[in-house]
Amino acid sequence: MKTRIVEDKLKAADYLRNGLTGQGCVVDVAHDGVDGQYLALQQDYDVIVFDVMPPGMDGFFVMHGLRAIKQTPIIMLTALDLVEDRIKGLQGSADDYLFKPFPFLELLARLQALTRRGRVHGTSAIAHCQSAD
Repeated sequence: MKTRIVEDKLKAADYLRNGLTGQGCVVDVAHDGVDGQYLALQQDYDVIVFDVMPPGMDGFFVMHGLRAIKQTPIIMLTALDLVEDRIKGLQGSADDYLFKPFPFLELLARLQALTRRGRVHGTSAIAHCQSAD
């Protein structure tokens, strides 16, 4: 699974990259919204993992810009846990929404589910990361 991560906190970005790479994923990381949006538009990814509040550009704004051009599945990561925030994210075209902190295996399962649905609909032919047994 080719994954773009947009996460400004270096420790969190490294945690995600190392965990997903360890499961056989190909992972690219951006640390702000501007680079995240630009790079996500330049390459094709199976899924994008996006922090809601990266520096440089609001995550909801970035997601809207991505959706205007691509239909890549997006999972939003956030510390915002109000119902209104979840609704805004899901109505703003996020495919899934996960609160920080989260168990890595839950994130992995959600990413696999998103890309599995994409393959069923013919949008992704790249293999999943290996499952964590």
